[in-house]
Amino acid sequence: MNDASPHPPGLLTEAEAEILTDADTDLDEHEELRERLRNRLTETIHDCSVLYPTLPTEDLAAVFTGDAAQDLTSIRAGTQDGLALLVLGMFLGDDMVEMRLHDAIQHAGLSYDEEIDVTLELRRGPLPTLEQFAAQLNNEGLTGQTLPLFEYFLHQPETDPAELERITSELQIEFTPKEKAEIDTAMAAFERLSQTVVTDVSVTNSPDGDIDPDK
Repeated sequence: MNDASPHPPGLLTEAEAEILTDADTDLDEHEELRERLRNRLTETIHDCSVLYPTLPTEDLAAVFTGDAAQDLTSIRAGTQDGLALLVLGMFLGDDMVEMRLHDAIQHAGLSYDEEIDVTLELRRGPLPTLEQFAAQLNNEGLTGQTLPLFEYFLHQPETDPAELERITSELQIEFTPKEKAEIDTAMAAFERLSQTVVTDVSVTNSPDGDIDPDK
């Protein structure tokens, strides 16, 4: 059997990626492209059911270790974006997110010759208003919980620039309405906010699983 067949290098061709990231693109005018991507993504998810039990471990390791620092950075950033895309899809599909993540981590651990006790707690609720967020930020400062919310409001076109400027001044961050307008222009091409991804980390072999920056 011939295992070579024409296929884009990933889910997207370079031309398709350019269309998606172009601020002047109106995706309502590209229904054929959207249909192709929906079909490819669906088939890729189906492919994972074949790849997970069959892809040799050394091949999987080669993908996730990368050939250079830049490769590793892009792989880790893409991995987190992929996880977020799948989780968002599960939210939209009314799936049991905690169960999926719990079972996936547990089974991957077994494949990695580890027994993993997985504890997940998702506390879901509506987003705070900008005023509620400002009060939360005043009490807690920038934390692992408030930083993503800060980035969210920073990139929302409807966020009041004056209120945002007041918040950033309290955080001692220099920020102007002009910079807010530039962010809004840059975000015009995107359906949702991209993630800030920490990639320069590694897991030690210590029993408590500490995470240290790569040397």
